[in-house]
Amino acid sequence: MKKLVLLFLSFVVCICCMAQEIVNVVYVGDEGITTKIKKAHSFIIVKKYPDCFKRLDYKIGAPLQKLRSFSDSTLTVLQGIFIEYWPTGYAATTGYYSNNLKDKDWYSYNEKGKQLLLEKYEKGVLISSLNLDTVKKDTAKYVLKPGEIEAKFKNGDSDWSKYLTRNLDGNVAAKSVKGGEVIVQFVVNKDGKCVDVNLHKSVEFVLDEEAIRIIEKSPLWEPAVQDGRKVNAYRRQPISFIK
Repeated sequence: MKKLVLLFLSFVVCICCMAQEIVNVVYVGDEGITTKIKKAHSFIIVKKYPDCFKRLDYKIGAPLQKLRSFSDSTLTVLQGIFIEYWPTGYAATTGYYSNNLKDKDWYSYNEKGKQLLLEKYEKGVLISSLNLDTVKKDTAKYVLKPGEIEAKFKNGDSDWSKYLTRNLDGNVAAKSVKGGEVIVQFVVNKDGKCVDVNLHKSVEFVLDEEAIRIIEKSPLWEPAVQDGRKVNAYRRQPISFIK
């Protein structure tokens, strides 16, 4: 890891996007790290956020392979979200690290995005494991209880669709290999901000970045309410790019 970090410093790219900043880009070919893009089959992106650094590993023209979060610029202390992806682009494993130890809820998915397994950790210790296929699914549509309000963008779904349509950069699709559908997962927090924006399904870097950008720059939502209190709400948004 230390060797890789030192080489990062040789080719630094700084691109600001909302609260994130791309601070390092490394291309990897058959013989290892290379400065020649044409010889590269993979690349590594390092993003700086206010509270962490994220490393993204991509195959060129293919979905994201792995996302890791670190507390330090040398990328040695895993801290925060971790996601590994299937070649189909769907998340295969999602979870959190705390000081290099697995923590909280870890989910495993199949190649089409279906949840298969839930494991709970506390500071690296596995507390419980649940095969989600054995859990009886409630297929009834959820009905809001008195005092509950869903998170809402302005006047509702139609305004959200208009925002996405008007602000999505359609020219990005032309830069991709073949277009596709990115699925973004995010949290509408108690202040109405879209935070914890990550990919449930990746297609390729240029499309993934545009999908993340449009969610991160969203105007404020009206936060969800439960028992008279504002609470976080979890959302997934598919975004299609047609080439």
